[in-house]
Amino acid sequence: MIFICNIIASEKQSTLTLFKQQNNQTLYFVAFFYTIPKGFILESFIFAKKNTMLYIYGATAHAKTAVDVAEDLAIEIGGLIDKSLLIEDVFDYEVQLHHQVKSTDEDFFIAVKNPGLRQRIVSENADWNYQTLIHPKAYVSKRAEIGEGTIILPGASIAPDVQIGNHCVIAGSAVIESNTIIEDFVNIGPNVSIGANVLVGRGSEIKANTRIEDEETIPKESIID
Repeated sequence: MIFICNIIASEKQSTLTLFKQQNNQTLYFVAFFYTIPKGFILESFIFAKKNTMLYIYGATAHAKTAVDVAEDLAIEIGGLIDKSLLIEDVFDYEVQLHHQVKSTDEDFFIAVKNPGLRQRIVSENADWNYQTLIHPKAYVSKRAEIGEGTIILPGASIAPDVQIGNHCVIAGSAVIESNTIIEDFVNIGPNVSIGANVLVGRGSEIKANTRIEDEETIPKESIID
C-alpha cells in the first residue's frame, strides 16, 4: 500500500528513514525536497508499507485465544510454533517446529500460560520482536503503559497510570485500578479485581475471581487464589 502526502521544504535535502510500527507493519519512508531562491517548492513523501507476519509460540488453548485476538486485530498470522508436531495445525494455521522459522524479522507472541516457561522461552529468543495483543473490546487507558508480548482479553479494564510489564496475561473482565504496577510474566485471571497502588511481583499468578485490595504488595512468583 502506498501513501502520498505533501510538505513545504525550507532547505535542500534528501532523507531515507525506516520506521517500525507495533501493529505488525514496517514503514519505509522516503522523502526528497528542494528549495528555490525566495520561495518554496512542494514535494511528495512516499510511504511504502511492508507487512510482517505474526508467529504464535504454542499450540494449545492459550494459543487459540491468541489467534482469536490477532484475527480480531486484523494481524496476519504466519503460523504457530511448537517443539513437537503432535498438533499439525490450529484453526488451519500450520504448526511449525522452532528451527523451521526462517526469519527473526517477523513478530512473535509467546502463547504459553505457565509464567516460568514463558520466561524461559523469551530468554532463549532474546532477538525476537514481540507483539502486544490488546483486544478491541478491552478498555485500556491512554495513560496506561503496556509492555511488549502482553495480551489483554475482551472486557478487561485498565485504569490510568497502570503499568503492565512484558509478557503478561490479562484475562477477560479483569479490572486493574490506578497506579498499580504489574511486573513481567504475570497472569491475571478472569474477573480478578486489583485495587489502586498495588504491586504484583514478577511471575505471579492471580487466579480467577480474586480481589486484591488497595495498597497490597504481592511478592514475586506468588500464586493467589
